[in-house]
Amino acid sequence: MSTQSSAPVSSESLAPLEPTAKAPRLASIDALRGFDMFWIIGGEGLVPAVAALFGWTGLQGILERNLEHSKWNGFTAYDLIFPLFLFLSGTTMSFALTRRLEQGERKLVLHWRILRRMILLVFLGLLTEGLLKFKGYDQQRFASVLGLIGVAYFWAGLVVIHRGVRGQVAWMVGILLGYWAAMKFIPVPGVGAGVWTQAGYLGGYIDRHLLPGRLYGKIFDPEGLFVTLPAAALALMGALTGHFLRAPSPAGYRKAVYLLLAGAIAIRVGLIWDHWFPVNKQMWTSSFIVFSGGLSLVLLGVFYWAIDVAGWRWWAFPFIVIGMNPLTIYVGQHFISFRFTSDALFAGVKRLAGAPYEPALSSLGLLIVEWAFLYFLYRKKIFLRA
Repeated sequence: MSTQSSAPVSSESLAPLEPTAKAPRLASIDALRGFDMFWIIGGEGLVPAVAALFGWTGLQGILERNLEHSKWNGFTAYDLIFPLFLFLSGTTMSFALTRRLEQGERKLVLHWRILRRMILLVFLGLLTEGLLKFKGYDQQRFASVLGLIGVAYFWAGLVVIHRGVRGQVAWMVGILLGYWAAMKFIPVPGVGAGVWTQAGYLGGYIDRHLLPGRLYGKIFDPEGLFVTLPAAALALMGALTGHFLRAPSPAGYRKAVYLLLAGAIAIRVGLIWDHWFPVNKQMWTSSFIVFSGGLSLVLLGVFYWAIDVAGWRWWAFPFIVIGMNPLTIYVGQHFISFRFTSDALFAGVKRLAGAPYEPALSSLGLLIVEWAFLYFLYRKKIFLRA
């Protein structure tokens, strides 16, 4: 699994900012987080393989095109995985940071909590990028998915701690507009301003000169230094959504409808902005942030309505088990050979089933082993937190 396809784990399940006993825990957030993780722990292989097995070639083609990242400008479904996690990370801020402030916890204590979280996530990110392989300073990648999550959460957390809702809106909009202005008007030496290519955009230039070690894209890094700013804006969008979810009114179906409407508006704004600042996951452009944030709002609205309002929870339980321990499975799959266990358990079944069934059974077996591992932890109430 490439670094870009990996989505980070972002939620109260990995933060030290654990909700208090009085804080509600929305099952829809855990389920949506688990649904997102499902695709990177095996779903991306299982679903197209099932489509191929049934001869749904058209659907298989659509799935395969959307289960890989855009090469540069543009958007695929797979491009949503990382920003959706980051959005959900921000959503939990209201249930953790804001509630602690309301209960009188000192801001200095909260500073230490989010700083500790950032340091630990950056370190875990280095581990997943091969820190213990001792490949040498020049070959070590210092940027990472978890590192970007940690830094973006820290920046957004500072705003949430020190500013109210209006201030958070102002910071979110200011960051997005400021990022666009910087990318548009600050010239890159030898290239000029507003050149949005891998070699020409401002973030890549900053990464080449300030980020040590190896870059994921050789001349740029999609989890580099400059992109922590728009990523923080997306976390703030999630934080504002969390405030809305905590509010006593509107309630029930109306709250879900408002989430869907807000998402539709954000999607439209992102598409309009795309004409001047292209939707691009690699650069984390402002239009990409607004567009992906809108899609995240729509998905959360659907999950919130189905699970927390309508009460249809039975179908969501498998995703909740994943979503309650996202950091465990994300880091664990770098160090535990779930594939080895899956092959040991299901090799005979795959042989008996025959070659046409092997791709689907391989992906399904991997998911079963990973889910069983997470279910054991769930039953024992063991949750890895950063």
